Amino acid sequence: MATVTARTWSPGMSRAALERFLASGGVVWALVLALVLASSIASEDFRSIANLSNVTRQAVVLSLVALGQFVVVLTGGVDLSLGMIVRLTAISTAITVGGIDERTAMAVGIALSLGVLIGAANGIVVTWLRVPAFIATFGSLAIIQGISLLIASTPQGQTGATLSGAWAWQVGPVYGVVLMTAVVWVAMFIALGRTVWGRHIYAVGGDERIAMLSGVRVRAVRSSAFIVAGALAALGGVLTAARAGIGDPNAGSGLEFESLAAVVIGGASLAGGRGRLIGVLGGVVLLSVIGNVFNLVGIDVWYQQLLKGGLILVGAAAYVGTRERR
Repeated sequence: MATVTARTWSPGMSRAALERFLASGGVVWALVLALVLASSIASEDFRSIANLSNVTRQAVVLSLVALGQFVVVLTGGVDLSLGMIVRLTAISTAITVGGIDERTAMAVGIALSLGVLIGAANGIVVTWLRVPAFIATFGSLAIIQGISLLIASTPQGQTGATLSGAWAWQVGPVYGVVLMTAVVWVAMFIALGRTVWGRHIYAVGGDERIAMLSGVRVRAVRSSAFIVAGALAALGGVLTAARAGIGDPNAGSGLEFESLAAVVIGGASLAGGRGRLIGVLGGVVLLSVIGNVFNLVGIDVWYQQLLKGGLILVGAAAYVGTRERR
């Protein structure tokens, strides 16, 4: 006679399921849902189509920078220079265009090249000179900030009709820049989940020694993460210039920390090797909705910063501390 063995519940099974839920960004999306529902009830302006469309557009630059930050964090690093890359490339784009629309393509090319070069420099310092990523990119932050102030201590340059039109272009209620950003996210999803490069990114962050023994070129993979992050931040800088219409010397301020907040809140481990894009996207949406709601109800920006700081601590405790103690 055949016997049927019942699957019994165990605390280990429950804990594993909870950790999978945390790692996939389930908590942050639950917070997003709760915040959206509460905001929709509290404010009619929030649930308007125009406002929701504007929220998605305002989240574009943060989402690109957070995407780059996520790739670096997956390798076990962090890039504090991304906000300054946005600032420098926004200024360079506006100055290069100078109100002459025919220079737009050249300006975009220069901006992306700057992002790639800075990312490559960060990668070399971290991987070849063995300087910790936090220190290396903090140094880059200071250098780029100084260069930006030297070039433009006050607003400089002017974008043309192409960039301004790209920022304002809509397909129904959806802005074109949102669709473009969605394409970038889908491309990164495929790159991380369906390519050898993506598997190597996770492998290097999971265990560098094992990855090296498996034939992974660890230095090249780490460097590529910084290059990708720099390119994405530069694209964010171009869009920042398109939004402002000028080269703003205050552009990108705080983006390095907001992007890191989105990554941590979204469930990525700062130790590297763990995290999913869906969770990072949830972190971006949560921070963007918080900013929008607080502005609508007139809550001071300092309280926004307090809340974001608290979310970072909670996210670090929930996603990093528990997993690393295990």
